[in-house]
Amino acid sequence: MATTTLSGRRSQLEAQIASLRAEGEAITRLSTLTTAQEARAAQIPGELSQARSDLAEVQQIIADEERMTAAATERHSAGAAVTPRADDTVRDRGDAWIDSNTGERAALRAGESFRSHPVIERESARRNASDQLMIAQHGGIGQMLRALSTSSGSAIVPTVWAAEIIDRAREEAAVTRAGATIVPMEAKTVQIGRLTGDPTVAFRAESGTITPSDPTFDNVTLTAKTMSTIVKGSIEFFQDAPNSDEIVTTAIAKAFAEHLDLVALYGGIESGAGSINLDEDVNPHGVLKRLLAYDSASQVLGATAGVTATNGTSITAASAYNEILDTIYTVRDGREEPNALIWSSKMARKLAKLYDSTYQPLRAPQDVLDLERIVTTKIPKYTQGTLTTATDVFAGDWSQLLIGQRLEITIQRLDELYAVNGEIGFAVHWRGDINLARPTAFAVYKALQGA
Repeated sequence: MATTTLSGRRSQLEAQIASLRAEGEAITRLSTLTTAQEARAAQIPGELSQARSDLAEVQQIIADEERMTAAATERHSAGAAVTPRADDTVRDRGDAWIDSNTGERAALRAGESFRSHPVIERESARRNASDQLMIAQHGGIGQMLRALSTSSGSAIVPTVWAAEIIDRAREEAAVTRAGATIVPMEAKTVQIGRLTGDPTVAFRAESGTITPSDPTFDNVTLTAKTMSTIVKGSIEFFQDAPNSDEIVTTAIAKAFAEHLDLVALYGGIESGAGSINLDEDVNPHGVLKRLLAYDSASQVLGATAGVTATNGTSITAASAYNEILDTIYTVRDGREEPNALIWSSKMARKLAKLYDSTYQPLRAPQDVLDLERIVTTKIPKYTQGTLTTATDVFAGDWSQLLIGQRLEITIQRLDELYAVNGEIGFAVHWRGDINLARPTAFAVYKALQGA
Protein backbone atom coordinates (compact mmCIF):
# COMPACT_ATOMS: atom_id res chain seq x y z
CA MET A 1 0.00 0.00 0.00
CA ALA A 2 1.42 3.41 -0.94
CA THR A 3 2.53 5.72 1.89
CA THR A 4 0.11 8.46 0.73
CA THR A 5 -2.79 6.00 0.97
CA LEU A 6 -1.63 4.92 4.40
CA SER A 7 -1.41 8.55 5.54
CA GLY A 8 -5.01 9.06 4.47
CA ARG A 9 -6.06 5.96 6.35
CA ARG A 10 -4.22 7.21 9.43
CA SER A 11 -6.11 10.52 9.28
CA GLN A 12 -9.42 8.67 8.94
CA LEU A 13 -8.67 6.51 11.97
CA GLU A 14 -7.56 9.48 14.06
CA ALA A 15 -10.79 11.29 13.18
CA GLN A 16 -12.82 8.15 13.97
CA ILE A 17 -11.17 7.82 17.41
CA ALA A 18 -11.83 11.48 18.20
CA SER A 19 -15.49 11.11 17.13
CA LEU A 20 -15.98 7.95 19.22
CA ARG A 21 -14.47 9.63 22.28
CA ALA A 22 -16.72 12.66 21.86
CA GLU A 23 -19.77 10.44 21.40
CA GLY A 24 -18.91 8.42 24.49
CA GLU A 25 -18.37 11.54 26.59
CA ALA A 26 -21.69 12.99 25.42
CA ILE A 27 -23.55 9.83 26.43
CA THR A 28 -21.90 9.72 29.87
CA ARG A 29 -23.11 13.27 30.55
CA LEU A 30 -26.75 12.25 30.11
CA SER A 31 -28.67 11.73 33.35
CA THR A 32 -30.91 9.04 31.84
CA LEU A 33 -30.32 6.81 28.85
CA THR A 34 -32.70 5.28 26.35
CA THR A 35 -32.36 1.62 25.40
CA ALA A 36 -30.67 2.63 22.15
CA GLN A 37 -28.24 4.91 24.00
CA GLU A 38 -27.35 2.14 26.46
CA ALA A 39 -26.69 -0.22 23.54
CA ARG A 40 -24.56 2.40 21.84
CA ALA A 41 -22.60 3.04 25.05
CA ALA A 42 -21.78 -0.67 25.20
CA GLN A 43 -20.55 -0.66 21.59
CA ILE A 44 -18.21 2.33 21.77
CA PRO A 45 -15.35 0.72 23.83
CA GLY A 46 -15.04 -2.14 21.33
CA GLU A 47 -15.04 0.21 18.35
CA LEU A 48 -12.45 2.41 20.06
CA SER A 49 -10.21 -0.59 20.77
CA GLN A 50 -10.41 -1.75 17.15
CA ALA A 51 -9.74 1.73 15.77
CA ARG A 52 -6.72 2.14 18.05
CA SER A 53 -5.39 -1.25 17.00
CA ASP A 54 -5.86 -0.38 13.31
CA LEU A 55 -4.17 3.00 13.84
CA ALA A 56 -1.18 1.38 15.59
CA GLU A 57 -0.74 -1.06 12.70
CA VAL A 58 -0.97 1.70 10.06
CA GLN A 59 1.54 3.85 11.97
CA GLN A 60 3.91 0.90 12.22
CA ILE A 61 3.68 0.22 8.47
CA ILE A 62 4.37 3.89 7.68
CA ALA A 63 7.36 3.89 10.03
CA ASP A 64 8.70 0.68 8.45
CA GLU A 65 8.37 2.04 4.92
CA GLU A 66 10.05 5.31 5.88
CA ARG A 67 12.89 3.40 7.52
CA MET A 68 13.31 1.04 4.55
CA THR A 69 13.34 4.00 2.14
CA ALA A 70 16.05 5.65 4.21
CA ALA A 71 18.00 2.41 4.36
CA ALA A 72 17.78 1.93 0.59
CA THR A 73 19.04 5.49 0.07
CA GLU A 74 21.82 5.42 2.64
CA ARG A 75 22.71 1.74 2.07
CA HIS A 76 24.24 1.35 5.51
CA SER A 77 23.31 0.57 9.08
CA ALA A 78 24.88 1.43 12.40
CA GLY A 79 28.26 -0.21 12.85
CA ALA A 80 28.50 -1.31 9.20
CA ALA A 81 31.37 -0.23 6.98
CA VAL A 82 29.75 0.72 3.68
CA THR A 83 31.10 3.04 1.00
CA PRO A 84 28.37 4.28 -1.39
CA ARG A 85 28.64 4.24 -5.17
CA ALA A 86 30.04 7.37 -6.74
CA ASP A 87 26.69 8.18 -8.37
CA ASP A 88 24.82 7.44 -5.10
CA THR A 89 22.11 5.50 -6.93
CA VAL A 90 19.97 2.56 -5.91
CA ARG A 91 19.04 0.21 -8.72
CA ASP A 92 15.51 -1.14 -8.47
CA ARG A 93 15.08 -4.55 -10.07
CA GLY A 94 11.96 -5.43 -8.09
CA ASP A 95 9.71 -5.38 -11.15
CA ALA A 96 12.08 -7.52 -13.24
CA TRP A 97 11.22 -10.80 -11.54
CA ILE A 98 7.97 -12.61 -12.26
CA ASP A 99 6.48 -15.52 -10.34
CA SER A 100 6.15 -18.23 -13.01
CA ASN A 101 3.12 -19.72 -11.25
CA THR A 102 1.05 -16.55 -10.85
CA GLY A 103 2.53 -14.06 -13.33
CA GLU A 104 2.76 -11.48 -10.53
CA ARG A 105 5.70 -9.32 -9.51
CA ALA A 106 7.81 -11.67 -7.42
CA ALA A 107 10.30 -9.40 -5.64
CA LEU A 108 10.29 -6.44 -3.30
CA ARG A 109 11.03 -3.05 -4.81
CA ALA A 110 13.85 -0.92 -3.42
CA GLY A 111 12.78 0.59 -0.11
CA GLU A 112 9.54 -1.40 0.02
CA SER A 113 8.50 -2.79 3.38
CA PHE A 114 8.15 -6.57 3.42
CA ARG A 115 4.53 -6.36 4.49
CA SER A 116 3.62 -4.12 1.51
CA HIS A 117 4.24 -6.83 -1.10
CA PRO A 118 1.00 -8.30 -2.56
CA VAL A 119 1.89 -11.82 -1.36
CA ILE A 120 2.27 -10.59 2.20
CA GLU A 121 -0.83 -8.41 2.01
CA ARG A 122 -2.84 -11.50 1.06
CA GLU A 123 -1.27 -13.55 3.83
CA SER A 124 -1.88 -10.75 6.30
CA ALA A 125 -5.55 -10.57 5.29
CA ARG A 126 -5.89 -14.35 5.62
CA ARG A 127 -4.40 -14.31 9.10
CA ASN A 128 -5.98 -11.06 10.24
CA ALA A 129 -8.37 -12.59 12.77
CA SER A 130 -5.74 -14.69 14.55
CA ASP A 131 -3.18 -11.88 14.33
CA GLN A 132 -5.54 -9.36 15.91
CA LEU A 133 -6.33 -11.79 18.71
CA MET A 134 -2.61 -12.25 19.42
CA ILE A 135 -1.92 -8.49 19.23
CA ALA A 136 -4.83 -7.67 21.52
CA GLN A 137 -3.75 -10.34 23.98
CA HIS A 138 -0.04 -9.46 24.17
CA GLY A 139 0.55 -6.05 22.61
CA GLY A 140 4.11 -6.83 21.50
CA ILE A 141 6.55 -9.64 20.78
CA GLY A 142 8.32 -9.16 24.11
CA GLN A 143 5.03 -9.59 25.95
CA MET A 144 4.28 -12.66 23.83
CA LEU A 145 7.56 -14.23 24.93
CA ARG A 146 6.76 -13.22 28.49
CA ALA A 147 3.46 -15.11 28.22
CA LEU A 148 5.17 -18.12 26.66
CA SER A 149 7.74 -18.05 29.47
CA THR A 150 5.02 -19.12 31.90
CA SER A 151 3.62 -21.87 29.70
CA SER A 152 4.82 -24.47 27.24
CA GLY A 153 4.23 -24.73 23.52
CA SER A 154 4.89 -22.44 20.55
CA ALA A 155 3.31 -19.56 18.68
CA ILE A 156 3.31 -18.16 15.16
CA VAL A 157 4.42 -14.53 15.30
CA PRO A 158 1.69 -12.15 14.00
CA THR A 159 2.29 -10.76 10.51
CA VAL A 160 3.03 -7.21 11.65
CA TRP A 161 5.74 -8.38 14.08
CA ALA A 162 7.22 -10.95 11.70
CA ALA A 163 7.52 -8.33 8.94
CA GLU A 164 9.26 -6.00 11.38
CA ILE A 165 11.86 -8.69 12.18
CA ILE A 166 12.39 -9.45 8.48
CA ASP A 167 12.80 -5.77 7.56
CA ARG A 168 15.30 -5.23 10.35
CA ALA A 169 17.25 -8.29 9.23
CA ARG A 170 17.32 -6.83 5.69
CA GLU A 171 18.86 -3.65 7.08
CA GLU A 172 21.53 -5.61 8.96
CA ALA A 173 22.60 -8.24 6.38
CA ALA A 174 25.52 -7.35 4.09
CA VAL A 175 24.02 -9.13 1.07
CA THR A 176 20.73 -7.24 1.29
CA ARG A 177 22.52 -3.92 1.83
CA ALA A 178 24.46 -4.78 -1.34
CA GLY A 179 21.13 -5.13 -3.19
CA ALA A 180 20.06 -8.79 -2.97
CA THR A 181 16.53 -9.33 -4.28
CA ILE A 182 13.95 -10.43 -1.68
CA VAL A 183 11.21 -12.72 -3.00
CA PRO A 184 8.27 -13.26 -0.60
CA MET A 185 7.18 -16.90 -0.88
CA GLU A 186 3.48 -17.70 -0.77
CA ALA A 187 4.18 -21.44 -1.06
CA LYS A 188 7.01 -23.79 -0.11
CA THR A 189 8.30 -23.76 -3.71
CA VAL A 190 8.33 -20.71 -5.98
CA GLN A 191 9.69 -20.52 -9.53
CA ILE A 192 11.07 -17.25 -10.87
CA GLY A 193 11.51 -16.83 -14.64
CA ARG A 194 14.98 -15.85 -15.90
CA LEU A 195 16.73 -15.28 -19.23
CA THR A 196 19.43 -17.88 -19.94
CA GLY A 197 20.41 -17.00 -23.52
CA ASP A 198 20.21 -13.91 -25.72
CA PRO A 199 18.98 -13.97 -29.33
CA THR A 200 21.83 -13.95 -31.86
CA VAL A 201 22.35 -11.11 -34.32
CA ALA A 202 24.27 -11.16 -37.64
CA PHE A 203 24.65 -9.16 -40.85
CA ARG A 204 23.36 -10.81 -44.02
CA ALA A 205 23.74 -10.30 -47.76
CA GLU A 206 20.98 -8.57 -49.70
CA SER A 207 18.03 -10.97 -49.96
CA GLY A 208 20.01 -13.34 -47.74
CA THR A 209 18.28 -15.70 -45.33
CA ILE A 210 17.65 -14.50 -41.79
CA THR A 211 18.55 -17.20 -39.32
CA PRO A 212 15.84 -17.34 -36.69
CA SER A 213 16.93 -17.09 -33.08
CA ASP A 214 15.05 -16.69 -29.85
CA PRO A 215 16.06 -15.83 -26.32
CA THR A 216 15.97 -18.84 -24.01
CA PHE A 217 14.37 -18.91 -20.60
CA ASP A 218 14.11 -21.18 -17.63
CA ASN A 219 13.15 -20.88 -13.97
CA VAL A 220 15.06 -20.25 -10.79
CA THR A 221 13.49 -22.46 -8.15
CA LEU A 222 13.28 -21.41 -4.51
CA THR A 223 12.35 -24.14 -2.05
CA ALA A 224 11.87 -23.10 1.57
CA LYS A 225 14.27 -24.52 4.12
CA THR A 226 14.30 -23.79 7.84
CA MET A 227 16.86 -21.62 9.65
CA SER A 228 16.68 -21.43 13.43
CA THR A 229 18.19 -19.38 16.23
CA ILE A 230 17.87 -19.37 19.99
CA VAL A 231 16.94 -16.32 22.03
CA LYS A 232 17.35 -16.62 25.77
CA GLY A 233 17.16 -14.35 28.77
CA SER A 234 16.77 -14.40 32.53
CA ILE A 235 13.41 -15.01 34.10
CA GLU A 236 13.69 -11.56 35.64
CA PHE A 237 14.26 -9.95 32.22
CA PHE A 238 11.10 -11.40 30.71
CA GLN A 239 9.14 -10.39 33.79
CA ASP A 240 10.47 -6.86 34.24
CA ALA A 241 12.05 -5.36 31.09
CA PRO A 242 9.88 -2.46 29.84
CA ASN A 243 11.63 -2.41 26.42
CA SER A 244 11.57 -6.15 25.82
CA ASP A 245 9.81 -5.73 22.44
CA GLU A 246 12.69 -3.69 21.02
CA ILE A 247 15.41 -5.87 22.54
CA VAL A 248 13.89 -9.16 21.40
CA THR A 249 13.06 -7.92 17.88
CA THR A 250 16.58 -6.55 17.41
CA ALA A 251 18.22 -9.71 18.77
CA ILE A 252 16.25 -12.03 16.48
CA ALA A 253 16.78 -9.82 13.42
CA LYS A 254 20.53 -9.54 14.01
CA ALA A 255 20.92 -13.28 14.49
CA PHE A 256 19.00 -14.00 11.27
CA ALA A 257 20.94 -11.34 9.34
CA GLU A 258 24.34 -12.70 10.37
CA HIS A 259 23.47 -16.27 9.44
CA LEU A 260 21.81 -15.14 6.22
CA ASP A 261 25.09 -13.48 5.21
CA LEU A 262 27.05 -16.62 6.01
CA VAL A 263 24.74 -18.92 4.04
CA ALA A 264 24.28 -16.51 1.11
CA LEU A 265 28.06 -16.47 0.63
CA TYR A 266 29.14 -19.95 1.82
CA GLY A 267 26.04 -22.15 2.04
CA GLY A 268 26.91 -25.73 1.00
CA ILE A 269 30.67 -25.22 1.55
CA GLU A 270 31.93 -27.96 3.87
CA SER A 271 35.70 -27.29 3.72
CA GLY A 272 38.28 -24.90 2.26
CA ALA A 273 37.10 -21.76 4.04
CA GLY A 274 38.53 -22.08 7.52
CA SER A 275 36.08 -23.39 10.10
CA ILE A 276 33.05 -23.02 7.81
CA ASN A 277 31.18 -26.30 7.42
CA LEU A 278 27.66 -25.81 6.06
CA ASP A 279 26.23 -29.18 5.06
CA GLU A 280 25.28 -29.04 1.39
CA ASP A 281 22.30 -31.34 1.99
CA VAL A 282 20.80 -29.08 4.64
CA ASN A 283 21.76 -25.51 3.75
CA PRO A 284 20.74 -23.39 0.77
CA HIS A 285 23.67 -23.14 -1.63
CA GLY A 286 25.37 -19.75 -1.57
CA VAL A 287 27.40 -17.84 -4.13
CA LEU A 288 30.65 -19.79 -3.78
CA LYS A 289 29.01 -23.21 -3.86
CA ARG A 290 26.85 -22.29 -6.86
CA LEU A 291 29.88 -21.16 -8.84
CA LEU A 292 32.05 -24.15 -7.91
CA ALA A 293 29.55 -26.97 -8.17
CA TYR A 294 26.89 -25.93 -10.64
CA ASP A 295 27.62 -22.98 -12.80
CA SER A 296 31.10 -21.59 -13.42
CA ALA A 297 34.16 -22.60 -11.41
CA SER A 298 36.24 -20.32 -13.67
CA GLN A 299 34.69 -17.38 -11.80
CA VAL A 300 36.36 -18.54 -8.60
CA LEU A 301 39.84 -16.99 -8.77
CA GLY A 302 42.87 -18.03 -6.77
CA ALA A 303 41.84 -21.60 -7.49
CA THR A 304 42.08 -24.13 -10.30
CA ALA A 305 39.28 -26.64 -10.81
CA GLY A 306 37.91 -25.57 -7.46
CA VAL A 307 41.18 -26.26 -5.59
CA THR A 308 42.57 -23.18 -3.87
CA ALA A 309 46.22 -22.28 -4.60
CA THR A 310 48.50 -24.12 -2.18
CA ASN A 311 49.69 -21.05 -0.28
CA GLY A 312 46.97 -18.59 -1.25
CA THR A 313 47.81 -15.23 -2.84
CA SER A 314 49.91 -12.55 -1.16
CA ILE A 315 49.32 -8.83 -1.61
CA THR A 316 52.16 -6.36 -2.13
CA ALA A 317 52.13 -2.59 -2.51
CA ALA A 318 53.46 -2.85 -6.07
CA SER A 319 50.32 -4.67 -7.22
CA ALA A 320 47.99 -4.19 -4.29
CA TYR A 321 44.66 -4.13 -6.12
CA ASN A 322 45.40 -6.51 -9.00
CA GLU A 323 43.44 -9.40 -7.52
CA ILE A 324 40.50 -7.17 -6.58
CA LEU A 325 40.43 -5.80 -10.13
CA ASP A 326 40.59 -9.32 -11.55
CA THR A 327 37.54 -10.22 -9.47
CA ILE A 328 35.63 -7.17 -10.68
CA TYR A 329 36.54 -7.72 -14.31
CA THR A 330 35.70 -11.42 -14.19
CA VAL A 331 32.11 -10.28 -13.65
CA ARG A 332 32.40 -7.74 -16.48
CA ASP A 333 33.89 -10.38 -18.78
CA GLY A 334 30.50 -12.09 -18.53
CA ARG A 335 28.75 -8.91 -19.73
CA GLU A 336 27.53 -8.15 -16.21
CA GLU A 337 28.12 -5.03 -14.14
CA PRO A 338 29.02 -5.49 -10.46
CA ASN A 339 27.64 -2.99 -7.98
CA ALA A 340 29.40 -4.04 -4.77
CA LEU A 341 32.32 -5.85 -3.17
CA ILE A 342 31.73 -7.81 0.01
CA TRP A 343 34.84 -8.57 2.05
CA SER A 344 36.09 -8.98 5.61
CA SER A 345 37.52 -6.29 7.87
CA LYS A 346 40.85 -8.13 7.50
CA MET A 347 40.81 -7.50 3.75
CA ALA A 348 39.73 -3.89 4.10
CA ARG A 349 42.39 -3.25 6.73
CA LYS A 350 45.16 -4.87 4.66
CA LEU A 351 44.47 -2.56 1.71
CA ALA A 352 43.97 0.51 3.87
CA LYS A 353 47.41 0.07 5.48
CA LEU A 354 49.42 -0.17 2.24
CA TYR A 355 51.76 2.74 1.38
CA ASP A 356 53.86 3.72 -1.61
CA SER A 357 57.61 4.35 -1.61
CA THR A 358 57.08 7.86 -0.21
CA TYR A 359 54.95 6.50 2.64
CA GLN A 360 51.72 7.89 1.23
CA PRO A 361 48.62 5.69 1.54
CA LEU A 362 47.82 3.89 -1.70
CA ARG A 363 44.73 5.18 -3.46
CA ALA A 364 42.37 2.49 -4.68
CA PRO A 365 41.75 2.33 -8.47
CA GLN A 366 38.60 4.08 -9.67
CA ASP A 367 37.04 0.72 -10.58
CA VAL A 368 37.17 -0.17 -6.89
CA LEU A 369 36.08 3.24 -5.65
CA ASP A 370 33.02 3.13 -7.92
CA LEU A 371 31.65 0.09 -6.09
CA GLU A 372 30.17 -0.19 -2.63
CA ARG A 373 32.62 -1.92 -0.30
CA ILE A 374 30.72 -3.71 2.42
CA VAL A 375 32.38 -5.36 5.39
CA THR A 376 30.90 -8.46 7.00
CA THR A 377 32.20 -10.49 9.90
CA LYS A 378 30.93 -13.70 8.26
CA ILE A 379 33.86 -13.93 5.81
CA PRO A 380 36.52 -15.75 7.83
CA LYS A 381 40.27 -15.42 8.18
CA TYR A 382 41.89 -18.83 7.77
CA THR A 383 45.16 -20.61 7.03
CA GLN A 384 45.93 -21.69 3.47
CA GLY A 385 49.29 -23.46 3.34
CA THR A 386 51.88 -20.96 4.59
CA LEU A 387 49.43 -18.04 4.40
CA THR A 388 47.91 -17.60 7.86
CA THR A 389 45.78 -14.56 7.00
CA ALA A 390 43.82 -15.91 4.03
CA THR A 391 40.37 -14.44 3.37
CA ASP A 392 37.91 -14.23 0.46
CA VAL A 393 36.50 -11.38 -1.64
CA PHE A 394 33.09 -11.47 -3.36
CA ALA A 395 32.13 -9.19 -6.26
CA GLY A 396 28.81 -9.13 -8.05
CA ASP A 397 25.62 -7.56 -9.23
CA TRP A 398 23.88 -8.47 -6.00
CA SER A 399 20.41 -7.90 -7.42
CA GLN A 400 20.99 -11.28 -9.11
CA LEU A 401 21.11 -12.98 -5.69
CA LEU A 402 17.55 -14.10 -4.95
CA ILE A 403 16.52 -14.64 -1.34
CA GLY A 404 13.20 -16.39 -0.97
CA GLN A 405 11.43 -15.45 2.24
CA ARG A 406 8.47 -17.29 3.71
CA LEU A 407 6.41 -15.05 5.97
CA GLU A 408 5.85 -17.22 9.00
CA ILE A 409 8.24 -16.96 11.92
CA THR A 410 7.55 -19.49 14.67
CA ILE A 411 8.71 -19.23 18.27
CA GLN A 412 8.96 -22.33 20.43
CA ARG A 413 9.72 -22.41 24.15
CA LEU A 414 12.66 -24.62 25.16
CA ASP A 415 11.54 -26.16 28.43
CA GLU A 416 14.22 -26.79 31.05
CA LEU A 417 17.22 -26.30 28.68
CA TYR A 418 18.42 -23.16 30.50
CA ALA A 419 16.50 -23.59 33.75
CA VAL A 420 19.65 -24.40 35.75
CA ASN A 421 20.85 -20.82 35.11
CA GLY A 422 17.51 -19.22 35.85
CA GLU A 423 17.00 -18.46 32.16
CA ILE A 424 14.32 -19.12 29.57
CA GLY A 425 15.18 -20.03 25.98
CA PHE A 426 13.15 -19.78 22.79
CA ALA A 427 13.87 -21.37 19.41
CA VAL A 428 12.92 -19.00 16.57
CA HIS A 429 12.40 -20.58 13.13
CA TRP A 430 12.71 -18.75 9.76
CA ARG A 431 12.02 -20.34 6.37
CA GLY A 432 13.43 -19.42 2.99
CA ASP A 433 15.95 -20.22 0.26
CA ILE A 434 18.80 -18.69 -1.77
CA ASN A 435 19.65 -18.95 -5.48
CA LEU A 436 21.48 -17.06 -8.22
CA ALA A 437 19.43 -15.63 -11.06
CA ARG A 438 22.54 -15.18 -13.23
CA PRO A 439 25.72 -16.88 -11.97
CA THR A 440 27.86 -14.84 -14.39
CA ALA A 441 27.01 -11.79 -12.27
CA PHE A 442 29.35 -13.03 -9.50
CA ALA A 443 33.02 -13.79 -8.93
CA VAL A 444 35.04 -14.79 -5.86
CA TYR A 445 38.75 -14.50 -5.11
CA LYS A 446 39.74 -17.31 -2.73
CA ALA A 447 42.50 -17.19 -0.11
CA LEU A 448 43.70 -13.65 -0.68
CA GLN A 449 46.02 -12.19 1.93
CA GLY A 450 44.29 -10.11 4.57
CA ALA A 451 45.63 -8.29 7.61
